[in-house]
Amino acid sequence: PSSLPSSLPSSLPSSSCYNLRRVITPTLTGLPLLITTKLLRVPILGRLIIAFTKAVNDFGCVSRLAEGTVTTAGLMSYMPLYYPFPDLELLEGRSEKREDDGSAYFCMHEELAKGFDLERFIAEQNENDASEELHRDFCYWTIQDYISKYTSQQLTPYQVALAIVKAVKQSSQSPYSSTSSSTSSSPSQKNINAITAMNEHEVLEQARQSTKRYHSKQGIRPLEGVPIAIKDEINLKNYPTTHGTTFLGKLNGTSVNDCIIVQRLKSAGAIIVGKTNMHELGVGTTGFNWTDTGMARNPHNTNHYTGGSSSGSAAAVSAGLVPLAVGLDGGGSIRIPSSLCGVVGLKPTFGRGDLDMKLCYSLGHVGPIGGSVVDVAIGYAVMAGGGGDDHDDG
Repeated sequence: PSSLPSSLPSSLPSSSCYNLRRVITPTLTGLPLLITTKLLRVPILGRLIIAFTKAVNDFGCVSRLAEGTVTTAGLMSYMPLYYPFPDLELLEGRSEKREDDGSAYFCMHEELAKGFDLERFIAEQNENDASEELHRDFCYWTIQDYISKYTSQQLTPYQVALAIVKAVKQSSQSPYSSTSSSTSSSPSQKNINAITAMNEHEVLEQARQSTKRYHSKQGIRPLEGVPIAIKDEINLKNYPTTHGTTFLGKLNGTSVNDCIIVQRLKSAGAIIVGKTNMHELGVGTTGFNWTDTGMARNPHNTNHYTGGSSSGSAAAVSAGLVPLAVGLDGGGSIRIPSSLCGVVGLKPTFGRGDLDMKLCYSLGHVGPIGGSVVDVAIGYAVMAGGGGDDHDDG
C-alpha cells in the first residue's frame, strides 16, 4: 500500500505487512459534539448517522474478523500464544501430552493443587504471625485475625458487620470532598468512597448466619465471617453491575446470579459487604470517576489517586474496611491500585480462574487484593479453579 513506510525492505513478503488504509475521522468537541449527541437520540436519523459512520470507518471489518470471515478462524477461537510452564519436566513421563490447546498445562495445575490444604495453610500462617509485631501507621486486620477473634469468642461476625456498615457509611459521606485530613489516625473517617453499593440488610443477615455457625461450632468454613468486597464489574446477586457508570446498571438491571468467583467465596464462608468503586468502564489506570458514584480516594492521602481501574477494591483494603477484595486486571487494573494504596494485588495466570462474564478472557483476569501476601494467597486459593467457561459470553 502507498501508505506503508518507504524504509521497508523490498524483499519483505507482502503477507508480512499490514494492509494499511488511511481513515479520516473528524474530532468533535464543544458545540458540534453537543449537537451530534442530540441528533443521535433522534430515532431514525440517529441510526442513519451511526450506520454512515460505521461504513466510512469500515467498522464491518471488526465484525467480519470476530465471525471468522476475514481469517480461517473466528476471533474468539484464538488463545494466548504462550502457556507459562513453570517446569516442563513435570510433564515428562506422563500419559498426557502437551496439545495445542494447552490441556496438559491445566492438568498439571490440577495435580499440583490436589495436595493443598487451605485450613492447614491458614493455621500455619497464624503461628508465624503470632510472634511478629507490626510497627506502621496502617495496620490491617488479616483474614486470620478475624478468624482468631471469632473462634476465641472475642468478637462475632455480626459485631464486625455492624462496624463495617457504619464505617462504610462514614467513609462515603462526601465522595467529592477533598477536605479530609491526610494525617487522620482513623482511615475509616476519610471520605474515600471505596464501597459504592451495600445492601445493609443482606450483609447483616450473612453475619447472623455466620455467628450462629460459630456459636454451634458446626459448619465453620475456611473464610467463615471474613468480610470481602467485590469490584463493580463482577456480577453479584441482588446488585446491579454498573462498571462505574450511571447507565449500565439501569440497562442490565439487577443481577440474578453470582459470578462463579463470588459463589466460591460465599461457599468458603465469606461475608460479601458490597460493590467497590472503579475507574469508569475500567478504561484507565488512575481510578478517576466523575459520575454520580464519585471517585475513590487513596486512604494514605485523600488528595491522591488510588490508581485503577480496581480503585475501590484497593482503597477498601488499604483503609482497613475489609481484609480482602476482588478486582479485575487486564493492563494493570489490580496491580496499579494495589501499589499506589500500599497493599498487595495479584493478576493470576491465564486459565487459573473462571470468569463467566463478558470480558477479553485471554487478557482480563479476576484476582485478589489483600493487606498481605498471605491473605492474597488465601483468596487466590479459594477463587482459583479451571475447567469452566472462562470466556463464556453469557
